[in-house]
Amino acid sequence: MRTFVTLDGLRGVAALSIVVLHCHRYFGDIGKPSAGLAVDLFFVLSGFVLAYAYEAKLPTGASAFLKARLVRLYPLYLLGTVLGIVEALAILHTGLGSVEWTWQRFWISLPFSFAMLPGPDKTMFPFDGVMWSIFFELFINVVWALFWKPLQSTRTLVLTIVSCGMGLAISCLYWDSLTGLGTSWATVVGGGFRVGYSFFLGVLFFRFHRRWKLPKLPPLLLLLGLPAVLFLEMPVFGQLAAALFVLPWFVLLGSQVEPKGLLESAARNLGLASYAVYAIHKRLYLLTYGLVLKLGIDLAGYAPWIGIAFAFLLVVGCLALNRIYDQPARAWLAARIGAGRSQVLKGATQAP
Repeated sequence: MRTFVTLDGLRGVAALSIVVLHCHRYFGDIGKPSAGLAVDLFFVLSGFVLAYAYEAKLPTGASAFLKARLVRLYPLYLLGTVLGIVEALAILHTGLGSVEWTWQRFWISLPFSFAMLPGPDKTMFPFDGVMWSIFFELFINVVWALFWKPLQSTRTLVLTIVSCGMGLAISCLYWDSLTGLGTSWATVVGGGFRVGYSFFLGVLFFRFHRRWKLPKLPPLLLLLGLPAVLFLEMPVFGQLAAALFVLPWFVLLGSQVEPKGLLESAARNLGLASYAVYAIHKRLYLLTYGLVLKLGIDLAGYAPWIGIAFAFLLVVGCLALNRIYDQPARAWLAARIGAGRSQVLKGATQAP
């Protein structure tokens, strides 16, 4: 199977943009709220590469597809959640921390989090807040698996995209936010429109990316251009325009070209590390910052250099984590639930 290496790199750059946004004490004021739009790019990427890997197989293998998705996503989801549990226990024990925890909140949230379900807590996933997007990823995968037959019609697919886009625009007007949609129970409906638009647009792009004559931009330009867009200061209407029209073009244009040499290697590795980076970065940031601060050292004074070092070590560590934890855990889980091993151990772009 083909791997879309430029798309691997885009996913990695998007994940690092989220790191810059969330680890603000390490990076200073570089990150902007608009970096949260990286999640919308994730959804477009997911629709594109999953259509490549699985769309032809859905008529006979929808259940196998969902098992493969669960196996692909759960081990790192679990790791991020466990790190969040450690952080919550530390806060409960010391009374120190930026998040307010009670034992009641802890025990109520625990079973939902292990089951990969949003709990009654207003933040949905209190142990690792970024996992709201993984929940919506699974949600849209289930929708696709259930309604694959009507969605094979390009007309139905386009109507679905347009409807979700309109719902997304209305949600932005109502909540005066785009990057917050889907992150809490209050905006869960907007989150559904958000993932629906981007994911199914990615599916549409896959169907037609070979037919459309598009300019072949240098991969490096796309990889550098993405953070340039994500770190712009945007009002909500600018964020909406970026999510609807601008960011999807990075996926479409990235599917047309492949990097060479060192850039190819860097893009592949960024893609391999991207999900682990996304899943554990915030918990590691808060745990390390709190620990070092307790020792009397304020790392914020070393921004952004401490952030650059943190991001580099995070990527290197996540590449190692992929080999020593994620792949063995996926293989173990696949054997337990009857998912095909070959379907869950593919490269980052083939099975994100």
